[in-house]
Amino acid sequence: MAFGRWAASHVWRFFVKQQQLGITLIEMMIVVAIIGLIASFALPAYHEHTMKARFAELNSISNTYKTAVALCYSESNDLSVCDAGSHGIPGPADPTDNLAAGMTVIDGVITMTGTEAAGGWTSVMTPSLSSSGGTLVWSQSGTCLEKGACK
Repeated sequence: MAFGRWAASHVWRFFVKQQQLGITLIEMMIVVAIIGLIASFALPAYHEHTMKARFAELNSISNTYKTAVALCYSESNDLSVCDAGSHGIPGPADPTDNLAAGMTVIDGVITMTGTEAAGGWTSVMTPSLSSSGGTLVWSQSGTCLEKGACK
């Protein structure tokens, strides 16, 4: 009888009281699937955000050109002479890997085009005289407005 009682208690412990020591393959697959689903929504939004950030850097580069155009106008009182490479305005920006595919200044109008990594959008900054006639007022147009990538 003692043997029967011993065997029954060990069988009961083995099959009934065995504790789980880890996670199952199914649980792991469910976690991986959930992470994949979250990533599939997050990556496109991250990509769009990255392009907007790169284009925002292009907009900040344009501030140098805006200052130079304003100085050119204050010295000459004529926007038609305010071109890239003359009257203290920097020459056209060189294309960079992640930012500018091109940047020009013609008659005080600053045109920037981003690379594909920066969205490929364009921004056109056009100066005009304020109502008082003493200062320049800038207006911005281009494809960057549709995507909300302009300032």
